Amino acid sequence: MEAAALNKEVDLLILGSGFGGSLLSLLLARQGLRVAVIDRAVHPRFTIGESSTPLADATLKELAQRYDLPELMPLTAFGPWRRRHPELMCGLKRGFSYFGHSPNAEFSPADQLLVAASSDDEHSDTHWLRSDVDAWLFERAADRGAMQFEGASYRLSREDSQWLVAGEASGVKFSLRAPMIVDATGAAGEVLRYLKIASQTHRLKTNSWAVYGHFENVTSVAEMLDRRQIDRRRHPFGCDDAAVHHVLDDGWMWQLRFCDDSVSAGFAIGQPADTPKPNADGIWRQRLDRFPFLRQQFAAARIVAPAGGLQMTSRMQRLTSLAAGPGWAALPNTAGFIDPLHSTGLAHTMFGVRRLAEILLQTGTSNQLLAELGNYSSTLIDELRLVDQLVEGCYAGLPSFRLWSAWCMLYFAAVTSMEQSPGGGVAAFLHADELRFLTVVGEARGELQRASDAGRGPAACDRFEDRLRQVIAPWNRGGLLDRECNGMYARTAKPV
Repeated sequence: MEAAALNKEVDLLILGSGFGGSLLSLLLARQGLRVAVIDRAVHPRFTIGESSTPLADATLKELAQRYDLPELMPLTAFGPWRRRHPELMCGLKRGFSYFGHSPNAEFSPADQLLVAASSDDEHSDTHWLRSDVDAWLFERAADRGAMQFEGASYRLSREDSQWLVAGEASGVKFSLRAPMIVDATGAAGEVLRYLKIASQTHRLKTNSWAVYGHFENVTSVAEMLDRRQIDRRRHPFGCDDAAVHHVLDDGWMWQLRFCDDSVSAGFAIGQPADTPKPNADGIWRQRLDRFPFLRQQFAAARIVAPAGGLQMTSRMQRLTSLAAGPGWAALPNTAGFIDPLHSTGLAHTMFGVRRLAEILLQTGTSNQLLAELGNYSSTLIDELRLVDQLVEGCYAGLPSFRLWSAWCMLYFAAVTSMEQSPGGGVAAFLHADELRFLTVVGEARGELQRASDAGRGPAACDRFEDRLRQVIAPWNRGGLLDRECNGMYARTAKPV
């Protein structure tokens, strides 16, 4: 006998049940809203975007406290996470490590940059194994009353002021109506596509693509340095307990090590995505072969996820022209994406979730709601455009490790000043609403171009670093570009 169709009218529809969609549904269901989450895929599932930051942790802690969700608190730091949820895989992230490499050359000890984010392991940030964490958040949302449909096939439509999602999941037909819908489908952008919202990706400056996977038997960076008798005593934290960046001549490699010693690794390559290239395995081998350090580090490595092997993207960058409107909104990762560099994804998504939750729980007039959604849209797009600038400058500095590292100081000045300021998370992400900071970034990009045009030599790098040291002073809380630090920054760690 065929099961009866489920017909429901709810307050909010959320398409997509990744980290952002599940977290938003959890917050709003906890506040008593009738929320339905619909996803074409099922949990658990492989995804990247795994590296947290102090700003992300602080925002998650604020959400847990504001919405009375104590179950979220252990995920805000490494120590409590490991004690309370050893079944959820994570990794220790004490900061950001950078190592510069030249093709077919041995690693130089001078090409190192370490920036601390956490003062100790207990209060440290984490890498998230997203297949575990996303599924866990999805389950917690169900516990709090969110209606969920995964593995769903459905059609999206709009009638007057109501959204309609009709389809089938697990053999059950459903028809759901709501006055508001949130697009949390990421690159799929299902609501954006339905509404025919124009893209403005062509305005983005960063142009990169990636090949990536999860591996086992990857030799640690520390062991690789020890083999070369490179002194690690100046490192402010264990260099592998970090978002590790291997900076190359035309891009970079990320490495995130989890507690089971598996490693999320990928190459982000700053070339047009339509550049002729072989398959993912061929690209991976070619790039390892060009850099002796990486070739030796991955000599015994074996890919363990995803099941289909290495993944390869087209151009990663995308940006919508509108992120919200009457009766709809898109989460940050749906509105746009720039690059894995700087680990902005989790924190920016939490900023978006926090703002949307506040807007959707308000009891103002329809005009007030529309104005708030308009502000949400413009702020979100401004933030993504700033992230684009902060990422593109790093690629533009290549192949100079010094110029790459110096440009990173703009990001670290922005993020540490927010992390170390009371209520810093209330402002726009990375000071995207602060004209003075935006002006500094724009002018610094001109200085970077002059350093590149001058040949990227020591004198040009000195001038660029001196200029940056002056202009980031209002946001420099951690001694960034202090000559005595020599690339090893401990004071950037968020106070406990």
